Amino acid sequence: MPVDPETAAIAVVSLLGAGGVAAVTRRHYEPPPPEGEAEPPEPVFETVVFFALAAGLFAGVGYALAWVGREWGTLGQAATIALSPVGLYSAWATYTGRVAADADRASALMGVVSATVLGVYPPVLLALSAL
Repeated sequence: MPVDPETAAIAVVSLLGAGGVAAVTRRHYEPPPPEGEAEPPEPVFETVVFFALAAGLFAGVGYALAWVGREWGTLGQAATIALSPVGLYSAWATYTGRVAADADRASALMGVVSATVLGVYPPVLLALSAL
């Protein structure tokens, strides 16, 4: 049974984004220590939870953007492709500290990953629609 290329692309982008979220969580997230302990625990549980939630969220965004591009025709494709520079600029601005300068490192990097996924989806979906 062949897989639809659009579904495969959404799966790849969402899993890569979720992997980025998991890497940020594992590397930079510091959960509060349990009561009575001085050392915070390793964020293994949070890494798995954030991976699953991010994968679902990113897949939902991908399907929503694909639906808009498909159902609204040229106007939908133009609207979704307009999100690409917004997402990529947001990722750059967050990474350089122009946006969310007061956020901790983990939150800022989560924003970078999320904005990058939003910026990557439209060109990938547009390229698939041209096939």
